[in-house]
Amino acid sequence: MSLLKFIQPRALPLQRFSRIKLLLWGMYILATTQFAGAYYFLESNYLDYNRFEHGYERLPFQTRLFLAPFLRWADNNDHLVNYASRLSENGYFFPNGISPQDIALFFLNIACVMIAGWVAMELYAVGSRRKLLGELVYPIFLVLCVVTYVLHTVQNYRFAYDLPNLALFSIGLYLIYFRKSPLWFCLLFAVATLNRETSLLLLPFYMLSQALDENEQFQWKRLYSPKVLGIVLPLAAYWVIWHLTVFHLFRDNSSEYYPRITFNLLAFRSLRYYPQMFSALGYLPIFLFLYRRRVRDAQLRVWLWGLPIWIGFMFVWGILIETRIFGELIPYVACVSTILAEEVVAARLIQRYARERASAYAADGRNQRAA
Repeated sequence: MSLLKFIQPRALPLQRFSRIKLLLWGMYILATTQFAGAYYFLESNYLDYNRFEHGYERLPFQTRLFLAPFLRWADNNDHLVNYASRLSENGYFFPNGISPQDIALFFLNIACVMIAGWVAMELYAVGSRRKLLGELVYPIFLVLCVVTYVLHTVQNYRFAYDLPNLALFSIGLYLIYFRKSPLWFCLLFAVATLNRETSLLLLPFYMLSQALDENEQFQWKRLYSPKVLGIVLPLAAYWVIWHLTVFHLFRDNSSEYYPRITFNLLAFRSLRYYPQMFSALGYLPIFLFLYRRRVRDAQLRVWLWGLPIWIGFMFVWGILIETRIFGELIPYVACVSTILAEEVVAARLIQRYARERASAYAADGRNQRAA
């Protein structure tokens, strides 16, 4: 029997498949809940919720105000306030108490992480040729979340908008990849921009996808076509106008908003920062580029060039040792890493099988000549 038959997915009976899928999603939910809890307990909240809700938090954090009404609602919700008060009485689990905002964010974060993980699985389902490791996409996604958001030695901070932004950016990638209506993409971009300025980096991914022609070949001229610029330029203008407006609105707030180039250059001079800096996305980007030709899906392959753009943007405005600034890329990296793993393993198995078959034929030939 050909080895190729062994490295192709096999269909399971529908009833058994449904039970396995239900069990897997049960495990995914438990693992996601554990991650959301670890994110809360192991990372320190960097924002003052009350100041953020009422517009007095430092810049640029205050400008990311999409969740401010949600936190204000949680702060004034009687059920959440009473529940937080009861939990805070347990000094063993909550030595510093717990706020109603934290409870609301905990459940919101679970939903946001699951949305992003679902996007990773959907990208894999279409982008993978072999579909051998589909059940592992979500666990790989969660491992990357842990490494990127929790596994820190310095800068152990969490921000209210981080995991919601993970979900928003993932939905943006979903809309781009599956060529959904530009209207949906524009709406998503408008909402994501209110939450965090990394929404701007959806535009390079959109342009890279649109640059692929019908034969999945990259065409530079398509980047500047009216069809592409007609979407990108208005969205970029909206992004600029929004940020000019919101920074003007909160101009009297104290600020931590300034370029981080000097800090990042100094970080590269200190070897103790290297393990954490390169742990972003689980140390995987370098391997993605080394094996990028094994990614057969043209759109997923061309998106790899979005990573240098992201790094360049964050080198200026982000703190590289805060690996959370790369979190929005986790669904894409989890998907592509899984595809590369199965392609590499399948290629090695095929090569080994071919060598063994060649050796067997040679041995048969020698035996026949000897006879």
